[in-house]
Amino acid sequence: MFHNVELLPYKKNSPWRKVAVGTWRKLGDPSVYGEMYFDARPCLRVIEEHRLRNIKITPTIIAAKAIAVALDKVPSANVLQRFGRVYRRKNVDIFLQVATDDDGEDLSGLVIRNCHKRPLDEIAEEVRKKVVEIRTGEEKEYSKSKGIMELLPGWFVGPLLDTLAFILYNLNFWSPLIGAPRDGFGSAMVTSIGSLGLERAYAPLVPYSRCPMVIAVGKIGDQVVAENGAPVVRPMIPFSSTIDHRVIDGVGIKRLVASVQEYLKNPY
Repeated sequence: MFHNVELLPYKKNSPWRKVAVGTWRKLGDPSVYGEMYFDARPCLRVIEEHRLRNIKITPTIIAAKAIAVALDKVPSANVLQRFGRVYRRKNVDIFLQVATDDDGEDLSGLVIRNCHKRPLDEIAEEVRKKVVEIRTGEEKEYSKSKGIMELLPGWFVGPLLDTLAFILYNLNFWSPLIGAPRDGFGSAMVTSIGSLGLERAYAPLVPYSRCPMVIAVGKIGDQVVAENGAPVVRPMIPFSSTIDHRVIDGVGIKRLVASVQEYLKNPY
């Protein structure tokens, strides 16, 4: 048997966790929303330094690395919920959403495996290559899935996705015969809304992905903030987050935010 996700041994849920899982039985209803603004100056310096070396680093790539580093430091938030139990993931993989056409009508995504261990320039190069493969049709898994979805009637897609999610995540079974990528959504999703000119927006959790966290990276802009008791203007990068409250609570969120902030102070 091939496991779809590599999981560590099950650790008994706390009473609160059992109540949370029992209270919210579907992924679509336990959403917690929050936003944070971080000083963007270190990120802008890194982006400019890489640009001088002809390497394109985007705020989204830095955000993906920051989230991955935070999940590595807070493993209790790097989890998968199945059959009323919360399992910790062995790896930290980040899903990045990408547009596959110039009109933005067709969306797909890619997964950066072990993102917390990868340098920014390596992540950027992998993203570049995978986006080209997706857009040109060279990415076989995406092309196959897209072809199947185009043939199916709309009413059948929902039940099919639910069935695949049950097999892949509830049963934790994967085979090439299924026709879906192995652990295709990772630990967290990161998407760019700044490229659309937006500062804040909340992306929804995707039920069939079993992914408990979606981060929307907004447009960097100047804001007035307090520094040493005085108002100053600083470029700030906004993160809008949607989190599954069944598996990540306030304490976990606090620790994640602190870790993200620590990383963004020095993205190297």
